[in-house]
Amino acid sequence: MRLGQVLAIMVVTAAGADTQSAASEWFPAHPGDRWIYEFTTRDDNGRGRAHLDVHSWKTEETTSGTWDIPEGLLVARQVRVIEGAPRAGWRVDPNPAYLVRGDCLYAGFGVGWDPETHRLTEEFRKELLAGQIAPDFCFPLSPRKQWGALDSRPDSKVKGAKGDTFHITNISSYPGSGMDVDVWFEKGVGIVREDEIHNGTIGEIHVRLVRFEPASQR
Repeated sequence: MRLGQVLAIMVVTAAGADTQSAASEWFPAHPGDRWIYEFTTRDDNGRGRAHLDVHSWKTEETTSGTWDIPEGLLVARQVRVIEGAPRAGWRVDPNPAYLVRGDCLYAGFGVGWDPETHRLTEEFRKELLAGQIAPDFCFPLSPRKQWGALDSRPDSKVKGAKGDTFHITNISSYPGSGMDVDVWFEKGVGIVREDEIHNGTIGEIHVRLVRFEPASQR
């Protein structure tokens, strides 16, 4: 093998390591890491803003394992409701997974995977490799940075930052007309706040991080 080929391989390998390293600096993926979240939903029931249906509950999310797979790093969590009760029709996924792929993160509830085999579902894998699935975050985050699926315009944009916390807003038509989706992500912690607000009929989902407990401190 010629020297130029060797150097090219070294550069590609180093670049891959850098992106994985960048993602690991931003997104905690250690078995035993734990997050406590508070959810609040506010929905119109036809009786006006003063009489909305309001439901609040808390969840505990714990990283249960990580696996290196051909598509990246699969990070599994166990989720349980520890206080209150979700609104009718709301399903709490007890075993969501996150996918770290290069310098991007595909977040929990949209990642199709099999908890028994620790592999992506074939449908999700095909769409992922075809560039049809947009990542939720691409690191490092910085103001005005944009990203999305390869076959469409950008879906997300960093609107601003305060210290290590970045405000990401949805800039595509997804998840629906009239819906504003904003997420706040803190480096080394993860999602610390999320607001989904419908601008027509009242329908709101608010998520707040109550506490993050790194495995190394427990």
